[in-house]
Amino acid sequence: MKVATAGDELRIRAARIARALGDPKRLCVVEELANGERSVGDLSRCIGCQVPNMSQHLAVLRGAGIVASRREGSTVFYWLVDPGVLDAYRLLTQMAR
Repeated sequence: MKVATAGDELRIRAARIARALGDPKRLCVVEELANGERSVGDLSRCIGCQVPNMSQHLAVLRGAGIVASRREGSTVFYWLVDPGVLDAYRLLTQMAR
C-alpha cells in the first residue's frame, strides 16, 4: 500500500482546481469576480445563467477553494480567495488563442 505524499496531495488539489476551471460558465464567474465581490443574482444576470445553475457552479468553485462566500440576509456574496487564480485564467485564455 502506497502512502500519499505531500506531492500527491498537491497534485490532487491542483487537479480539483483544474476541473473546477474546466467549464466556460465558471471561467466567466472568475472573470466577473476579478472586479470584486458579487452576489449570486448579479452573477446570474451578468453571465446569463439561471440562479440555481449559478449556485451549482459557485459550489464547485467553492469546493475547489477558488471562491469564498458570505451571507447578508437572504443574499449570498462571493469573491476570489486568491487573486492568483486570475493568472491561471489568463494562461488558459492565452493558450486557447
